[in-house]
Amino acid sequence: MKSSKRPYHLASAVLVLTSSFAGTPAFADDIAYSGDHGPGFWSETAGWETCGRGTQRGARQTPIDIRETVADSHLHRLELRIDETKISLLNNGHTIEQEYENGSQLMLRGAAYELQQFHFHTLSEHAIKGRRGAMEMHAVFKNLADNTLAVVAVMYEIGAPSPFLDHLIEAGLPAKSGEEIHSTHPINLVDGLTDSASYYTYAGSLTTPPCSETVTWFVLKRPATLSQSQFDSFDHILGNNFRPLQPLNGRTVRATADHD
Repeated sequence: MKSSKRPYHLASAVLVLTSSFAGTPAFADDIAYSGDHGPGFWSETAGWETCGRGTQRGARQTPIDIRETVADSHLHRLELRIDETKISLLNNGHTIEQEYENGSQLMLRGAAYELQQFHFHTLSEHAIKGRRGAMEMHAVFKNLADNTLAVVAVMYEIGAPSPFLDHLIEAGLPAKSGEEIHSTHPINLVDGLTDSASYYTYAGSLTTPPCSETVTWFVLKRPATLSQSQFDSFDHILGNNFRPLQPLNGRTVRATADHD
């Protein structure tokens, strides 16, 4: 049985775009979000023990509730170099994922992180001051030299339709595990981002097994919007594919020095 979920017809609902898969991601039926194979049991699978570190001192598991932050004037606009790519959607059994060809990058501390893919969660995985959103999209960048990750997260709220999401919906969202949708229609992640100069950042992990603690997260402050019907299109396929919130465990969430 899926856990209960609030309706998101209110314009104040929040949507967070954040990410997650890298290394050797679990696939298809390996991941469940409820029952005997839900998040509370992930750490019982060999190789996924890190998923159970959330309550341990020093653990840096994701997602978190972003509440107290420290303004950091040294944080600047994210250095993104994103090209368009053809729509190539995959339902891998626990999310809908758009593959991205190599060449698009996030420059971070002098290192290039290659854009691998972006994907979606309903409800959101992160929360802002205790409030979850309707959906969350994760844009995953990988440093090919050391396999560390950087994930950019954009927040959405129910409101005006998103032209960016419309391109994916019109191509046809893959409804079944293993299904792929390909289109010659180009898409560019930049069109799905808001203000890359205004964000929260912290050290975290993958939100799916093996929950590796190798991720630097960037949650954009400014929300985008999607319509109720667009949310329904994703929610009908994804259901509740979000991980429970994890303890902060003394970590500092830094924020760009601007107004929230």
